[in-house]
Amino acid sequence: MAVPLCRRWATTERQVPVTPVDPRAPQRAALRRAVLNLVIGVVILDAIAMSIFYLTGIAHGPERTRWLFVIAWSIATAAVVVVLLRKVRAIRFANRR
Repeated sequence: MAVPLCRRWATTERQVPVTPVDPRAPQRAALRRAVLNLVIGVVILDAIAMSIFYLTGIAHGPERTRWLFVIAWSIATAAVVVVLLRKVRAIRFANRR
């Protein structure tokens, strides 16, 4: 009678599957949250600016007023993006320092 080369108790394979643990999972979750905050911040700013633009009558006002409003809106959008993108970058490069 031939004895099997590898008995069941001597195998190195796991009988129950184990899910792999990702050490960067908390960082990825924080990064997703920061990017979502960036997108939501810009959307809210645009919604507020468009509401002001149309509800106050700037859309039908003088051309100079419209341009000044659009320039201010663009500067505000750039400021929000710079502030929130700084947070995204801080989270992304947190472990590289």
